[in-house]
Amino acid sequence: MLNKIEDIGNQKVLIHNPEKCTGCLLCMIACSYKHFNIFDLNKSHINILQNPEKENSFIGIYCTHCDEPACLASCPVEAITKDIETGWVKINSIKCILCKSCIYACPISHPWFIEDYKKMVKCDFCDGDPYCAKFCPTEAIKVVTRKEAYEFIKNILNFNR
Repeated sequence: MLNKIEDIGNQKVLIHNPEKCTGCLLCMIACSYKHFNIFDLNKSHINILQNPEKENSFIGIYCTHCDEPACLASCPVEAITKDIETGWVKINSIKCILCKSCIYACPISHPWFIEDYKKMVKCDFCDGDPYCAKFCPTEAIKVVTRKEAYEFIKNILNFNR
């Protein structure tokens, strides 16, 4: 059982390095295939977008499985849970009442309603083997510890000042 800050720091999360991303969208294709058995960019739990402020640069939008998820706090029926060991935030589609409060609460509006299946979905970390990272040819998307992700973000913020 996790009870120390160090343990939380060892949880696995994703990072997206815009300096390595070519915008090939293989991460999105792999994600849609893993979850829906179809190659469809509109069914990916990760989105890669052109950076409007920098030519040939791409922004990754994906669930960071927050330390204190706003989506979880907003759910009126406790359909969203955070695994204490892994840190992964998941939606139980059986409990979910489709109120969409998780979308509004999430700072990046990551959970989304998939019309074809009439359910809310979000990144589930592919149960420990994220396809987005697995198939990224440049390793722009990587699985790292939460502690490494904090350092990566800190370095990016310091670099951009």
